[in-house]
Amino acid sequence: MIQTLLRNAFGVGAQYQYERTEYLWGAVQFYLSLRDEALLCPGCRSRDEVIRKGRRYRWLQSVPIGLKPVFLVTEVARCRCQVCELLFEIHPPLPGPKCAIPGSLKG
Repeated sequence: MIQTLLRNAFGVGAQYQYERTEYLWGAVQFYLSLRDEALLCPGCRSRDEVIRKGRRYRWLQSVPIGLKPVFLVTEVARCRCQVCELLFEIHPPLPGPKCAIPGSLKG
């Protein structure tokens, strides 16, 4: 159920899996981990020979729930491809230049 909420309300892609929720300093933090299927080498496009070499987390502020701020805490995986020896990180996808406000409503 929470995975559906994250997908439909906050736009979290299928490559992320819900881990836990924390309530700190009046804010809601949803922790998301990267699924193994999302590990793809940008150099040689290999998927089977990519291994994790560590991780860090990135806090992305989202729309609030009521008066509480919401943060999506996403994993940034550090990976290494065993085929082409490339070291890389898989960053969370950020919203593109598209705006949620229709063009007719923009000032």
